[in-house]
Amino acid sequence: MKRFIPYTVAGCFLGFLVGCGNEGGSSLAKPTVNADTGEIGEPEVEDVTLRLNWRFKGEFAPFYVAQEKGFFEDYGLNVDVLEGNGSTSVMQTVAQGQDDLGITSTVEPAQGVEEGMPITMIATYMNSSPIMIASHPDTPVATPADLEGKSIAMAIASTFTNIFPRFLDEENVDATQVEAVQVEASARNGLFLGKEVDAVAIFSTNELPVFEQELGYELTPLYLSEYQFDLAGLTVIGNNQFLNDNPNTAARFLAAMDEAFRYTLDHVDEAVAISAERFSDAVDEEVVRKQLLLLEEIAQFDSVPYGWIEEENIAETLTILEGSGLISDKQDAEAYFTNEFFQLDQ
Repeated sequence: MKRFIPYTVAGCFLGFLVGCGNEGGSSLAKPTVNADTGEIGEPEVEDVTLRLNWRFKGEFAPFYVAQEKGFFEDYGLNVDVLEGNGSTSVMQTVAQGQDDLGITSTVEPAQGVEEGMPITMIATYMNSSPIMIASHPDTPVATPADLEGKSIAMAIASTFTNIFPRFLDEENVDATQVEAVQVEASARNGLFLGKEVDAVAIFSTNELPVFEQELGYELTPLYLSEYQFDLAGLTVIGNNQFLNDNPNTAARFLAAMDEAFRYTLDHVDEAVAISAERFSDAVDEEVVRKQLLLLEEIAQFDSVPYGWIEEENIAETLTILEGSGLISDKQDAEAYFTNEFFQLDQ
């Protein structure tokens, strides 16, 4: 049975954490717990909205599995999972209280906290970054040095585009020898698929299976996370007022999603079938299957629930963002996140 253990206690008692201390969200109300059973208190509200940052893709399957298999219902929740239009838009609707919870990367909420937005990161389901450079096998970019003399397409104003100069500098790559082609995302895809550029900046859990299916061959991958550019993703943010007023609801949501992620990755074919039934016009089952397998590779949570946020990961993300000019007033990592709403095995 899972017992609810507050983050600061769990870190010291169980040794799950790098260190102990007053972590993020310390000003928010804590969930209540039955001292005998370890069960989370009754939800303050049952109806919850979760705003995704895009239309359906494989990495979102666990949220729909949670609905279909009754995980939300088991925890007394009715969660409305809504599609969205980008992480910045999601952050704004959550900050304004139009949505209770939202899915973003770690980048936008880090910027939002700096701007004073009332939001907190409460989970991140990709604790290793999906950001990658994919290249054609006849013009491979297997290491950063391979970028010299090659062209790479990237989306204008994307996170990758903003951190790319720092990445080149850190890896001692001569930027003058790299042709960085900045275009809209749709044009980026066309340039790469038409072999007008050698490489492209994408997400492994999204475009990689799509591109490989369309091209009919495997691409050469270069993951930025292997070079200390590891930006966590698939992050849940909450409106601070909602979290403060409804701590039991937030804890129950995360407990349900822990079960949903485990079930999804243990039953990929069933998760694909659920997705195909829900989004029959938008789902290519083989692509979704590969997206989920790639998600499993970067969603590694040993001895902690799915979504558990490592302070070291957030600190690394903040350092990268500050060095790339995406934030200018970096605070301590715990100002951006909390693990207070998680359950841990005792």
